[in-house]
Amino acid sequence: MLGRLAFVAGSVVAVIVATVALVGLFMLQRPGTLEGPSTSIHLETVAAVGAAIEWPRPNDPHLDWVSYLPTTILRVPANSTINVQIDQEDGATGLRNPFWGKVFGTDGGNMHVKYFDDKGNPQEGDMTSIDPTLAAHTFAVPDLGVFVPLLGISDNAPAGSANIITFSFKTKGPGVYRWQCFVPCAAGTVFGNGGPMQTLGYMAGELIVS
Repeated sequence: MLGRLAFVAGSVVAVIVATVALVGLFMLQRPGTLEGPSTSIHLETVAAVGAAIEWPRPNDPHLDWVSYLPTTILRVPANSTINVQIDQEDGATGLRNPFWGKVFGTDGGNMHVKYFDDKGNPQEGDMTSIDPTLAAHTFAVPDLGVFVPLLGISDNAPAGSANIITFSFKTKGPGVYRWQCFVPCAAGTVFGNGGPMQTLGYMAGELIVS
C-alpha cells in the first residue's frame, strides 16, 4: 500500500515538474527586444531557425521551427510612421482564407515587392494583393488593422535568394499590440497552427508602442 502511494506521489511530482518546465519554456521565456524605439524594422523569415545565416541562433531549443528573425519583440514610437523591410526566404504554404491575400492598413494600401517569378526572372513592383496559395507568411497586427501577405519564394528562384517586401504603417497610442503570422506554416503540428505559430520569438510577437 505504501509503495503504491509512493508511486502515485512520485508520478504527481513528475507531472508538476514537467508542467512547470513547459510553462517556463513556452510562456515565461521571452526573446530579446529589437532595440529602439525605432521607426525602421528589418526582419527575415526562414523555414528553420537552424538554417538562418544573417541572424543565427545556434543555441535555440527549436532549430527546426519556422521563424521571424532576429526577434518578434519590436519596440516602436507612438503615433509614428513605421517603415518595414522583410526578407522573405521561405517557400509558399498558402492561406486557408483567400481574403487574407489582400494588403490592409499600410500607407497607400500596398506593399513593394522584389521577387523572382515562376521562371526565375527578377521582378519588382507595388502589390495590393497576392495569390493566396502563394503566401509563405503574413505580418499582421490586428489591433492596428495591418495585414501584409508575404509572397513565397518561387521554386525556380536562385538558391539563397529572398523576396524583399517593404511597406509602411502608422502606430496609435502607447500600448502592447500582438502581431503574428496567419499562414498555418508550423509543419508537424495540428493543422499547422501549433508550436512556432503560438510562441513568442518565432511566428508570434509583440509590438511595444511607447
